[in-house]
Amino acid sequence: MKGFYWGTGRVRCGFCGISGHNITTCPSVSIIAKRTLQNIESDPSYVCTPVELRALNELKAREQRKEKLKKAKRRKPRCSFCGSVDHKRPKCAPLKKFKKQVYQANKNWKRLFVKRINETGLGVGCLIKFDEAMVYNYDFNINPHMIGMITSYDISKINVFCALSEYTTYQSDALMQVSSGDRADNINIRYLSPTLGCDLLYDGWWYSQSRAEVVSPMGWNPPDEWMNSEWDEVFDWFFKKVNYNELEKSGLISFINKWSNKSVLFS
Repeated sequence: MKGFYWGTGRVRCGFCGISGHNITTCPSVSIIAKRTLQNIESDPSYVCTPVELRALNELKAREQRKEKLKKAKRRKPRCSFCGSVDHKRPKCAPLKKFKKQVYQANKNWKRLFVKRINETGLGVGCLIKFDEAMVYNYDFNINPHMIGMITSYDISKINVFCALSEYTTYQSDALMQVSSGDRADNINIRYLSPTLGCDLLYDGWWYSQSRAEVVSPMGWNPPDEWMNSEWDEVFDWFFKKVNYNELEKSGLISFINKWSNKSVLFS
C-alpha cells in the first residue's frame, strides 16, 4: 500500500524537497515561519516572499490541527474504529469481523490472480512481447525485439488492494522482474491488467491500451505460505490506521465485501 511506505524515505517533502517526510512535519516550516514573524514584528511593512507565506499558512494549519485535537480529547473516549463509547479498539468486535473479511478477500483475490496467471500462461519463466509504444513511453529496459522473460513476481506487495480503482493510501502497486537478453527491469504488474483482467489489477489510463503477448507460456505455483497467509506488516499497518466511517465513505467496505464473496473466484 502506498501509505505504508510514506515516511520511509520514499516520499519527498513538497516544501523543502528532502525525502522522508512531507510538509506537515517539515522542520523548515517552523524555522522560516518564526523568522518571518520576527521580520513583520520589527517592520510592519515587510513583504513576505511566496515561500514565507506558504510557511506561515502551514504553521497556522498546524495550530488549527492542535486545537482540533485538544477538543477531541475532551470528549468521552470512543473506539477509534467504530466510534462506540462502550469499548476501545483492541476489543472492537466490528474490527475483528472486518479483519476476517479482509483476510478472506485477500485469499480469494490471490487465488483468482494465480488462476488467471495460469490460464494466460504469464507464470514465472514465460516469454512475453511488450507493446512497443509502452516500452518507449515508460523507458522499459527491454531489448530491441521487445521480448522478455518474467523471472519473478514481488509477492510481498501483491494483494487484494492491487484491485482498488481509485488512488488512495491503501492502493497497492507490485512489480514483476523481467530479464531481456543482457538487460533487466522491474515493471509494474498493472501492465498485465488488460490480459489478466482490469477487475483484478486496476490499470488506470496509463496501462489500459497495452496487452502482453505471450510468446512462450508458463504456469505458476507460488508458495503455499503466501497463498494461505493472513498477517503481514502491510495489513497490520492498515488495521491500525482505518476507521469504519472512512472505509464506508471511500467505498472500501463494499470493495472488501465483493472480494470476500467466494463467487468472485468463478468470475
